Amino acid sequence: MNRAGRMLPGILLLLGGMLISVPAVHAESSVKLEGTVKFFSSFYMQQSPDDAFEPHDPGDYSLNRGELHVGLNGYVSDNVSFRSMVYFIYDARPEYDDLEQLESGSGYSSIVHEQDTYIKDASFTLMDLGLEGLDLTIGRQRVRWGTSDEYNVVDNLNPVDYRNLFSFDPDYLVEHLNMDGFNLEYIVPVDFDLKLQAVYFVSFKPSTLPLGFTAQSLAMQQSRLDELTTSYGFPGGSVGMVVRDVPDYEVSSGPAGLRVSGVLWNFDWGLSYYHGHQSLPMPYRVVTDIGLDSTTMTSCYDYPRLDVVGFDCAGEIHSLGVWAEFGAYFPEEKDVVLTTSLMSSSSSEAFALLEDIYYKYTLGIDYTFGVGNGIYANAQFNHGYYDEFDYTAEARDALGVGDAGFMGKLEDYYVTSVEYSFFNDELTTTLDCVLEVADYEDFSDKTALILRPEIEYKPFDNTSLALGYVSISGGDQTKYGGFKDNDVVYLLMKTHF
Repeated sequence: MNRAGRMLPGILLLLGGMLISVPAVHAESSVKLEGTVKFFSSFYMQQSPDDAFEPHDPGDYSLNRGELHVGLNGYVSDNVSFRSMVYFIYDARPEYDDLEQLESGSGYSSIVHEQDTYIKDASFTLMDLGLEGLDLTIGRQRVRWGTSDEYNVVDNLNPVDYRNLFSFDPDYLVEHLNMDGFNLEYIVPVDFDLKLQAVYFVSFKPSTLPLGFTAQSLAMQQSRLDELTTSYGFPGGSVGMVVRDVPDYEVSSGPAGLRVSGVLWNFDWGLSYYHGHQSLPMPYRVVTDIGLDSTTMTSCYDYPRLDVVGFDCAGEIHSLGVWAEFGAYFPEEKDVVLTTSLMSSSSSEAFALLEDIYYKYTLGIDYTFGVGNGIYANAQFNHGYYDEFDYTAEARDALGVGDAGFMGKLEDYYVTSVEYSFFNDELTTTLDCVLEVADYEDFSDKTALILRPEIEYKPFDNTSLALGYVSISGGDQTKYGGFKDNDVVYLLMKTHF
């Protein structure tokens, strides 16, 4: 049994023990056990035998995944509360490499490698700590900044989880990784709403990467090496990637943030400052050694510093909901060094990877039209996604970065959603649309369109069955256009307790 399987009984016993013991300290109604049981299944609608990472035929499954979320929340006393959440996730597509994997000596299946168990949330809050209105949350937690729907530009404290970026599971459109640290909030005792917040996480945590990231990066690197060796008349060589200089596990390396927020003219507003690291690996050195016997190119990556000053607001104007976010990004001033050795000679050049300062921003509106039970419509414009950067011209020319795609240049996204419910909200239809624009001057080839119609049925309280279709079209040189042959139909089933 793997490590996750061995942890499962212990975690369940721990949660059970907490459920039994905590009520003895406080009122029984102060402790709540809650959770979700979920199954997500999707399959391809089109043929794509040449797909570099997942060749498929119509009817092939894309993803089958089951999840159990178990949470326990409550109060230890009138001034101490706690939160906990454990995720148990399994892949319903095990791979049988040989017959020995089907053997079992314990009475249980030996195929358990598809199971994943992790603690999503484990924190407690000290309320009115020394001062009325001063709260301190300690432990693993998610601190969300910003007012936009999903595509936030100031929500940088918790790194984004990119492993589900192209799974098209609606629950994981944008998921962030919880981190361990401290969140101090103080409601200032003045005549208007004003809150101060200070957040510190004890260590750096990088973002997870989508499937195929390494293969795509190496392919792009191999193409550059082939061009270089061909120009010198040498045969092609090998490429490699290494991650170095990961932020140390020390006090000064933990991400931190400050925020002041309040209400003005019925608008919620917030001014924030983030100081930490880029959560995605950035190149800082490329070493190429060209010789008669062998040729190699090695790219070195690290996680440089990042500072972000952000502003967000949200409110209502004549029943029209509006929101906006603006983020000014200040990357670390750090050059990329390219070193090329040819026989007995060597040369180097250095240049900045990113511009000194660049900006991301979001504008959004929503409104409920008085038709039938009410048609809810939501529209948002976003300049710059989480994984997008403003590369310098030197970096684009020398490294080939800055094209559309994962970790590409800043792009524009037009996101809309229309929702309507029938039969006392038992049946809900939704149409989501995302238009990605990589280049307005080449609109026909540098855009991608994602359409996601969905119908959701709620036969009972806390239970839902959703059937959806994800249609992707567009140019290959966009983030989503490369998946134009990956249209999927999905079934999402959930019950909450």
